[in-house]
Amino acid sequence: MSLISAARRSAAVAAFALLLAAPAAAQAAAPPAPENSVGILALLDAQGGVLSEGSTTAQPGFAAALAPAPCPAGFADAARVSVLPAGGAAVVISATVPLADAAKPAEVPVQAVLADYAVDSGATVLLECLAVQGGIPIPAATVFSVGLDVSGSAFAVVPKPVLPSTPPASPVATETPTPTQTPTPAPSSAAAQTPSDAATMPAAGSGTGATGNDLASTGSAALPLLFGAGLLSAAGAGLLLWRRGRASHS
Repeated sequence: MSLISAARRSAAVAAFALLLAAPAAAQAAAPPAPENSVGILALLDAQGGVLSEGSTTAQPGFAAALAPAPCPAGFADAARVSVLPAGGAAVVISATVPLADAAKPAEVPVQAVLADYAVDSGATVLLECLAVQGGIPIPAATVFSVGLDVSGSAFAVVPKPVLPSTPPASPVATETPTPTQTPTPAPSSAAAQTPSDAATMPAAGSGTGATGNDLASTGSAALPLLFGAGLLSAAGAGLLLWRRGRASHS
């Protein structure tokens, strides 16, 4: 009985050791970054979010690769994405995409299934900037890259992206706010408005409503009339006396 118990115990220990060793054997670390790599790629999902992990059997394994900086001068005509399995050769997994704006970081869509390229031993994803001469793409001496740890049909991005989980947006020019113009104070309503009956109100102490200026102008206008009336009265009186004198002499 003791021999049977010891054998069972040994078998259990061996099985447990195999279970512990199995995940380690299935885990494949990403190769070191290539010596000519000058920046870390961001792998994007279909919504534009940055991936930290994914599936090697999904189509696509990732929707696009985004460079962290614009392509070098002279190599901003186009870009493409390759995968470099550990111990293997690089294979192009995207179309050659023309770059519309050389001042912006290159973004290349990818529709590949990563498992089709023997990445189970770990891999590196590369973005190459290209100069196109006579229809022939010429790659730059440097690349942008990111590593893939592979475990079964899952991959993890190395180095793991840091927050925020979406790539930073291009700087947006901010509009300088226009200084607020200080409004000119409106005249007081009490001072601005004139009472509607002000023109018809008589001056204080006046019975007729005429001002002193009105009286002066009226008097000066009446003087010639009074003077004329006086002359007529004097002439009439003289004529009357002359007629009376003639009547007494006759």
